[in-house]
Amino acid sequence: MNDSEWYVCPDCGQDIEVNEGYKAWCEHCNWNIAEEEEQGETGWLRTINRKLDERFSGRLLDEFKYSVTREFPLTKYRLYAYMLALIVHTSTLAILGLAILCFATNSTWLGFLGILLLLLWIAVMLPYRRRLPGRVITKEDYPELHQLIEEIRQQLNAPSVHMIRVTEDYNSYILSWKGKRKILVLGIPQLAALTTEEKIAIISFQMSLLAHPNAAKHAFVDRAMNLLQSWQDALDQSDSGILAILLFPLVILGQVVAFFLALFQILLMLTLRDEMQRSIYIADYEASLIAGSQAWKSLLLKATMEEFFLTTAFQVAKYPYSKELYEEFRQRIATIPRKEMLRAERLQEMQEVHNVFNHPSAKNRLEVMRKHWCFAPSYQPDAAQVKKIQAEFHDLEQRSQKILLSHLRETG
Repeated sequence: MNDSEWYVCPDCGQDIEVNEGYKAWCEHCNWNIAEEEEQGETGWLRTINRKLDERFSGRLLDEFKYSVTREFPLTKYRLYAYMLALIVHTSTLAILGLAILCFATNSTWLGFLGILLLLLWIAVMLPYRRRLPGRVITKEDYPELHQLIEEIRQQLNAPSVHMIRVTEDYNSYILSWKGKRKILVLGIPQLAALTTEEKIAIISFQMSLLAHPNAAKHAFVDRAMNLLQSWQDALDQSDSGILAILLFPLVILGQVVAFFLALFQILLMLTLRDEMQRSIYIADYEASLIAGSQAWKSLLLKATMEEFFLTTAFQVAKYPYSKELYEEFRQRIATIPRKEMLRAERLQEMQEVHNVFNHPSAKNRLEVMRKHWCFAPSYQPDAAQVKKIQAEFHDLEQRSQKILLSHLRETG
C-alpha cells in the first residue's frame, strides 16, 4: 500500500488525496493532471495531426457513434493512395532501367554511373528479405493458444494466419510476408500485463484488422510504403564516417532526396488516414463484442504501460532480487494506487491527438465505444480451457524472460 496525504486543491478548493511518489492532481477539476510533455506529440507534427483531426476525424467519429459499418467506401483518397503507390513502384523500376541504359553505352563514366545505380537499386530491394521478428510457436507445442486464435478467427470470419510468432516487444500486430501470407506477432511483455479476457480482446482486435483490411494493407500500397522506407535507409549516410567527407556532394544530394522522400511518405500516409482510422474503430467494436467492452477498455489503458514495463525490466536485470520478471511486472501494476490509475484513464479521455499518425485518439475511441457498449462477451472459454491457456502463457513467459533479461544484462 502507498502512503497518502490530503491537501486542498488551489483551483477548486476540494480536498485531494496525494499518494507518496506520485503526482499531485485534482480529480474534481483536473488541476495539475499532466505536464505539457504528457499530452503527446509536440511541435509541427502535433500541429499537423491536430489540424487533420479537426478537419477529418470529426466526421468519422460522428459516423461511428451513430452506427458501426464494416465497409470501406471508395473515396478519392484511396485513388490518390494507389496513384502515389504507382509512382513509387514506377520510379524504383526506372532506376533499374536507367542503370541498364548506362551499361548499353560505350562510355566508361556512364558505365560507372550504371554500377552505382544498380547497387542503389539492390540496396533498396534487399530489405524485403528481412528477418522475421521473434520465434515461431507451433500448434504442437501450444495447442490451446492456437485453438483460441482459431476460434476467434472463425467468429470474425477472418482469413487464417500463416504463422504465429512471439517477441519481447511491448506490442502485437499483423505482419505481411511473401505477398498475401499473414503472421500474427504477439508481444509477450504486453500479454503478461493482461488478464485472460484482455488477451482475448487483443487477439480479437488484431484478427479484426485482418478480417477488414484497409487500402494500406493492400500488397501494392504496403510494398510502396516499404520501398519509400528502404529508399530513405539506403540514402542514410549517418554512419558513413570518412566516406561521407570524401563524397560530401553526393551525401548532400542524398539527404535532399531523402527529405523529399519523407515528404512523399507523409503524403501517402495522409491519403490512407481515413481508412486506417476506420479500421481501428471497427477492430475496437469487434474486440468489444467478443471480449466485452470492459476488457477492451482495460486493454486500451494497459497498452500505454510500455515505459513502466521497461523500467521494471531494467531494474530486475540490474538488481536480481527477483527471477520472475513478468510476475514482478504484474505485482507492480496491482500496487498502482487507485487515483493514479484514474489519472491515466482521465488522460486518455482528454487525449485529442494520438501519438500514432493515422490512429484515432483515445478520446474518440472511448466516445465511440460508450455508444456501443457491450456488457456480455460473445466468446468465453470454459474454466478448463482457461487453465490450459494460462499454463501455455506461463511457459512462454518463462522462455521470454530468460531471453530478455540475458539481453539486458549483456548490453548493460
